[in-house]
Amino acid sequence: MTSLLRLSNLRKNIAGRCLLEIPEFDIPAGAGIVLAGRNGAGKSTLLRILAGLDLPDRADVTYQGRTTDWHPARPRLQRDVIYLHQHPCMFDRSVAENIAYGLQRAGLPQAEVRSRVEEALEWAGLGQLAARNARCLSGGEKQRVGLTRAQVLSPKLLLLDEPLANLDHESRAQTFLLIRRLRSEGISTLVTSHELQVKVRPWATNTGICAKRGRANIQSSIRSCTAGMPNATSPRL
Repeated sequence: MTSLLRLSNLRKNIAGRCLLEIPEFDIPAGAGIVLAGRNGAGKSTLLRILAGLDLPDRADVTYQGRTTDWHPARPRLQRDVIYLHQHPCMFDRSVAENIAYGLQRAGLPQAEVRSRVEEALEWAGLGQLAARNARCLSGGEKQRVGLTRAQVLSPKLLLLDEPLANLDHESRAQTFLLIRRLRSEGISTLVTSHELQVKVRPWATNTGICAKRGRANIQSSIRSCTAGMPNATSPRL
């Protein structure tokens, strides 16, 4: 599978402690990846580095075949990678206006914005919520709006930080469905979870990773986390 994004020689220290030290982490184009590990293992920090939001102490980035250090790659990461927080920020506007926000920031004509928002609402099954204030939605509905707001921008890579946390069974099923749709559209997805025994099959068929605190534990935990997974491959961390 063709590589979309690879981090090499990544190191991140916080308060004098080594939080992340990863020799190589590769994200194939169109992949679905699960990063499971305990709270404090560095999962969110890794996602924010991948999105160009957090500064690593060092890292080499190979993106779409071009290798540079992290700083020159940062504008391309911020352009093509979207990071979705566990609790997506909702503007004090309608669902439709929230989904339109990124398109408007990109300077698209208003007619095209309206057309793409209508398509996105249908894509996510959110048509009945289009006029509702997004801040009044349930947690599961906000997660679906966040996913739709990302999908409409056609990212190359979507990073989902604990998207299933605190969701009921029905909301989880709806979120699974949207993530599967994103992958079917060729968007690479990386999902984090603090549930070490998370069932990855509904959305991830490429890779399973298990991260624990510290360099040695991250390295040694990969094999046990991916063992027995259908179609799973182990990246080199």
